[in-house]
Amino acid sequence: MRTALLVLTLAALTVVSASGAAAAGGGPVTVLHGGKGVMAPDGETRYIALTTGRHTFLTIVRVRGGNVVRWRMLRGSFGVPLVAIDNTTDGASRDGGKLVLASPAGGTTTRFALIDTKTLRLTQIAFPGSWSFDAISPDAKTLFLVEYVGTGPNASYRVRAYDVAARRLLPTPIVDRTVGRKLMRGQAVTRATTRNGRWAYTLYARMKHEPFVHALDTKRRKALCIGLPVDMPKGEQIELRLRLRGARTLVVRGGEKSVAAVDTRTFVVHKH
Repeated sequence: MRTALLVLTLAALTVVSASGAAAAGGGPVTVLHGGKGVMAPDGETRYIALTTGRHTFLTIVRVRGGNVVRWRMLRGSFGVPLVAIDNTTDGASRDGGKLVLASPAGGTTTRFALIDTKTLRLTQIAFPGSWSFDAISPDAKTLFLVEYVGTGPNASYRVRAYDVAARRLLPTPIVDRTVGRKLMRGQAVTRATTRNGRWAYTLYARMKHEPFVHALDTKRRKALCIGLPVDMPKGEQIELRLRLRGARTLVVRGGEKSVAAVDTRTFVVHKH
């Protein structure tokens, strides 16, 4: 009886919470409550976070049938990380061992919950200021977080690496050494991740510049910024999408057309 009541309660929370999921325009990308959650690497289950505000229920749901197979309650409000405004979610390591949840954007402190998917054991980390989840390495040894510098829709940010085993934030930001700038600007529009989880490609739209792709190597803790030779206003840049084709091509699409392609081995851009 209690199990049935719990499932009914969680289903109700899914309907209410999923309707409010949205990404902040230009600022920190927020989190998803309810909705699709994030797919586990096995493709058979999804992780869905449901919140009352004071508590969060992490539910593990079968893709086929929608049955809740396991759940855990966390204190505080957490959600599945959204990594782009096209509602791409992330947070599950490719080895299947870890899941990351994040607190909603907008507070004075940002909290992350790192959960062992086998035991549901929880580790929490917190940082002052505004942060968001960016990626996790395939072996779950490194979290990549976006630290926002300043406030407003055009705030600067930098990518930071967190060593999970040592429980410390690495002092040096993850930057494109060929560019040298530690701070970036732009709005995360869309994300494509390789099957093994090593490379996370994020397309950023910018107001007065061309869009660029941030290529993050989550294994070696390195990044590269790839400018796209696409002349379009930000409103059109926001409609672009990324798709991986085969083992070595990242396609940039605008609607039904390919507007550019990136060779993921040489990072040479070909304009279509």
